[in-house]
Order: sequence, then C-alpha cells, then structure tokens
Amino acid sequence: MNSKFLPLLPLSLLTTMAVSISLQFPLIAQSPLPVPSVTRVPVSQSVATLNLVNQTAHSITYEALGDTQPRILTAGDEITLQNLNTPATLTFFYENIPKDRQTGEGLLQAALSLENTNGILTIVIRPTTDLDADVSNITIESNGNVSVF
Repeated sequence: MNSKFLPLLPLSLLTTMAVSISLQFPLIAQSPLPVPSVTRVPVSQSVATLNLVNQTAHSITYEALGDTQPRILTAGDEITLQNLNTPATLTFFYENIPKDRQTGEGLLQAALSLENTNGILTIVIRPTTDLDADVSNITIESNGNVSVF
C-alpha cells in the first residue's frame, strides 16, 4: 500500500483562503421585473389575430413562435395572422441587415393599434436608429395584455 504525503500548506495561506471564501456573497436569484403592457386585445377561445405591416425598405423575417415557421414579409407588404394561440410571441428582424446597436443599423420599431370593431391588433414595423425604440418581440398574454420588448 503506497501512500503519498501532500505538503502542508502554511497557516497564513489557509487563513487567506478561508477568509476569501467567507467574503463571497451568495448568489440570490431575482425574478425579472414584469414588462408593462402597452395595450390589451380581445382574446376569444385562447386565440388572437394580428395584422403585420412592413413599412421598411427591406424584407423582414417574422415568426409567431409555436404557430408559424420563420417567414419573409417583403418591403411594403402586410399579412394577417389569424388564430394565434395565446400566450403568443411574435418576433421579427431584418432579413439581410444585421443588428448593430452601436451604429444604429438594423433597428426596428413597432407602432401598435387596435381596431375596436374586429379586435385585430395591427403592428406597423418601421426602421429606426434610436436604440431606445428598438423592438423585436411582441407578446400577447392569455388575458390579452400586449407587451413590447
């Protein structure tokens, strides 16, 4: 039976290690702040309808997560997405323009309006260079609350 002896560490090194370990603060998980809703859409049978309008000079890739595959919406076109299951998340970005937050390239903003007569939420996507206005996701909760981020 072979046994190996490990060298003894000086007491000052052990003390330093113990103190540094005890000074580390434990990580505490924090729940994210809720995103305020910007409007509310009528939700019937747990589905919603969106009208997506591309007012940029370039094609946009969009997807209703869980309901559609990624699709292309060409410049100046619009599409109506019916019977989206709620909660629903719509994500969108330029098809061929990478987002660069430092230069303001590839940023998009969304203007939302609700048609009260039929309950369709219209989302108009426009270009922007304002980082604070940049949007790439819209969420509709089961209760109809709409959040933009």
